[in-house]
Amino acid sequence: MARTCTICTHSDREAIDGALLRKDSMQTIAARWSLSKPVLMRHQAHLPSSLAGPAPMPEVLEVKESGAVSMVERVKALSSETVAILRDARAADSKDNELALKAIALIEKQIELEERLLGELKEGSAVDVTASSEWQNLRGVILKALAPYPVAQMALLGALKNAGA
Repeated sequence: MARTCTICTHSDREAIDGALLRKDSMQTIAARWSLSKPVLMRHQAHLPSSLAGPAPMPEVLEVKESGAVSMVERVKALSSETVAILRDARAADSKDNELALKAIALIEKQIELEERLLGELKEGSAVDVTASSEWQNLRGVILKALAPYPVAQMALLGALKNAGA
């Protein structure tokens, strides 16, 4: 009969897994949780493959100097990564339900954040052009062109005032 992994059933498994994933020294991890190095080495095979390997960071998550990557794109990329972790956690060979539930909870938060970001972008996307120098120049040109027509000029000024421009 196969023996149960000491770390898989350990009360501090998450912390131990985190230390292994951070590549803390085996000696430090073993001393901190009173474990042997062979136990730690055997347990590394039980780490989810999506977390254990040095997966490259998606290009979209890196902050570009040009600022070309939007916050929405970054949240969507993180969501995709989280979904990949969820798929690995639910794979038939590993069935890590604890990791799957954590991934689901994180996906819920990411969806909420994405909705808030998209909502704010849609609501707050109006730009006040009246403060721009281009508008001020255009306004002056139009009023100057209407100078021979004082009634039209006054009507335009009234309409702009009512519109807040």
